[in-house]
Amino acid sequence: MLRLHSAHLLLQHLLTSGTLRALHLLSQLLGLMAATRPPSMTDGLERLQCSSYWRLYGHLVLLFVLCYSPYAFYIVYTRMDFLRQNRLLLIVGCHRYALLLCAALVTLYSHTTRQLRIIAWVNKLIWCRHQLLGLLHTTRLQESARVLHTRDHLTVYALALSIVCSCSYTMFILQNDPMAHRSPMYFCSVLFFYGCQLSLQVCLSVYLLGLLMISHLTHHSNLLLAQILDDAVNIQYALLARCLPSRRRLHEAQQHWLALELWRLWRLHGQLMQLSRRLCSLHSIQLLAFVVFASTELVMHLFFSYFVTFSRWWLRKFGKPAPWNPQGSIFTVSLFVQLTLVVVQTHRLQQVFKTTRRTLREGALALPADCSKALRQTLHLYGLHLQLNERIFNLTACGLFELNNGLLFGIVQTIIIYTTILIQFDKIMNR
Repeated sequence: MLRLHSAHLLLQHLLTSGTLRALHLLSQLLGLMAATRPPSMTDGLERLQCSSYWRLYGHLVLLFVLCYSPYAFYIVYTRMDFLRQNRLLLIVGCHRYALLLCAALVTLYSHTTRQLRIIAWVNKLIWCRHQLLGLLHTTRLQESARVLHTRDHLTVYALALSIVCSCSYTMFILQNDPMAHRSPMYFCSVLFFYGCQLSLQVCLSVYLLGLLMISHLTHHSNLLLAQILDDAVNIQYALLARCLPSRRRLHEAQQHWLALELWRLWRLHGQLMQLSRRLCSLHSIQLLAFVVFASTELVMHLFFSYFVTFSRWWLRKFGKPAPWNPQGSIFTVSLFVQLTLVVVQTHRLQQVFKTTRRTLREGALALPADCSKALRQTLHLYGLHLQLNERIFNLTACGLFELNNGLLFGIVQTIIIYTTILIQFDKIMNR
């Protein structure tokens, strides 16, 4: 059984490392990352180094997107037959492509101008992982900290699968649009729009992987905190029992050692919380762009599905509804999965930090009042630090809205409302 478990962990290592390397290569090719030596999920984590070549390449990609975007938008505006069949379709579709180009430009500009800060953030996270592994004093906790949880593996696989499936709608256009076979520039423009969409998704992947790693480290710091407090309770009860002076001095020394370990864990927890805020601030513009783009994209595809099935104008012109588009449905589902993963994982990270305060409170209540002064003061300072940070700690997108589960329900509500508004416009304009 032990060998089977080790083989399963090794397989998870290889699969996750391959996924991370693929995402890192995509981020380099799209101009989003200028780092070399990508980190793997093994013990041999290395510091990232900034590459001048990839930084220059990122600026060239940004320049190309800035220059080619107007021409690509003009090509789609004048040659996409589906949009030019109806004025409402043209207005809705042009808003969709214009928003995609603006979001891609903002994402590329933000990443190319923050490369050094992003690489410094990753190196700080690697340093925190080394510090946590040095604090973990049991083999079970160390082995668990070196491997991501199965839930995190599933999140990485779901993210990678959704990125792969999101190309289905572009493939559908290239296969079924006659203009794509007649005009090479139209073909390249459609691929260009997919590249812009892919840059948004890869940027999202970088943010999500950072969230997973911080959640993983914070979860194991909570496990270590519970273990330290449990050891402190056991040592205090041993001190209350009648024992020899030498044994008593040993227990008092153990309490001082636990106070030192608790202080080091307190520092590590504060650094993880600071890294969480830093991660959100580095990606706040990209998160805002992706949330707006994903919400608008879902509204557009829901309206397109309604229009080709129930619109009176479409039924009068073609006599029957268009066949079901499975590629468009796959694209819509994959985009919503990515949006859900971002919101849910951000909310989960906030809950993990709340678990830290709950663990500290339960352990402090179980500890007798006559424990050592150093341990008692460290507990009070740790609790005060957590209480202050819980009031001011929130992960937002440019300060406009907080990334929690309530945002997901608000996005669904917004999608339904605006889809209904577009349907009402269709009923008025195409009677």
